[in-house]
Amino acid sequence: MPVEKFTISRDDKVYECFPHLCRTRAGRIILTYRESNGHVASDFCRLVVRFSDDAGHSWSDRLVVRDEDRSSGVMRSWNCPKIQQLEDGRILLLCDAYNYPPGEWGVENEAEVVFWFSEDDGRSFSDPQLTSVRGICPDQVTEIEDGRWILPTNMRHSAAANLFQALTVSGDSGKTWEEPYPLYNSPDRELDEASIVKMPAGELVSYQREDRGRPLQKMISCDGGASWEGPFDTLNPAAIGMPIAGLTRDGFVLVTSRYGIPSRWRVDMSAQTWQQRIDKRGIVIPKVEGNVANRRFVASVERGPYVMETENEIVMGIGGSSVHTFAFIEPIQSALSADKAEQKGLLLPLDLDASAFADSGYTGWVEYERGRFLVANYINDDAPLAQIRGYRFGLEDF
Repeated sequence: MPVEKFTISRDDKVYECFPHLCRTRAGRIILTYRESNGHVASDFCRLVVRFSDDAGHSWSDRLVVRDEDRSSGVMRSWNCPKIQQLEDGRILLLCDAYNYPPGEWGVENEAEVVFWFSEDDGRSFSDPQLTSVRGICPDQVTEIEDGRWILPTNMRHSAAANLFQALTVSGDSGKTWEEPYPLYNSPDRELDEASIVKMPAGELVSYQREDRGRPLQKMISCDGGASWEGPFDTLNPAAIGMPIAGLTRDGFVLVTSRYGIPSRWRVDMSAQTWQQRIDKRGIVIPKVEGNVANRRFVASVERGPYVMETENEIVMGIGGSSVHTFAFIEPIQSALSADKAEQKGLLLPLDLDASAFADSGYTGWVEYERGRFLVANYINDDAPLAQIRGYRFGLEDF
């Protein structure tokens, strides 16, 4: 049976992106995503929640949790939300936020993670609760049996150095947080955007984006996150994108992600198309006087035909490389194996972004009934700006 594709949300005046899903114990599917003017929110930004009680066939009206713009000159920019049901039954919505300008580049360590809680299955949410967790692109919280919470975020060693995966731990269910520490710290790999899976026997597997051309990486902990082994290569070809990993009811690990390495196979590299990409202003890096981290990062940006620079900003043309979105499934034994020769898995293509401005592949997924899955993805494709698209498939489709 082919993968079923359908539109969840499309507004041709809005860049809808970075969706995430959870399924509550009552069977409700809750979706969160961001609305903005581009891949990077530089003019306006909204954090949205919707829910479905029929496996994604219909959705509630938008609940706008945050609505920001630059009318005051500086905007609070909400970046990459996650949503989950905690073990105590509450719904947790979390998102990283930073001021724009300067934006996230070079100042990732100043970004703050904010929590909202819902006690009515996502119909309403509490006031925002600022945490001391720092960094961008958080994973959802991993709850450990001893009561600790682990929350991964991306941080940067210095203004122009590589990103690294930081872990921050709470011993009191998120009320207070310890200082972050690096999951892995070596110049031979650039690991970030982790997705942690808690295995049935308690082991933790952290799947990570790798920005230097390697396949999806993983690290393994057998002591509740106190120490980690790895990183190890996986059979999963995902790269340059955030993996979303979790356990299925039949004892597999499912990972949705994108293949984002430019292949130059079918990508339009003409000067005209690059100018059109720049004109969309998908990524705008402001130049902020007096902000040392921002100025160092601006100096580190590689100039080329895909960049337009003015006195006040750098505009980067994006699109054309983040084209493939897919699902990958493997047995638990494979997920726990450090030896690539002992791993095994199956890949299922979900979508191909055919736009010259292709930008897609940050996803969320749930198992809405045993062996049946719903994925939400952001994708340009036939829309002038990004839209939220859904997919349904089953284990038999791999």
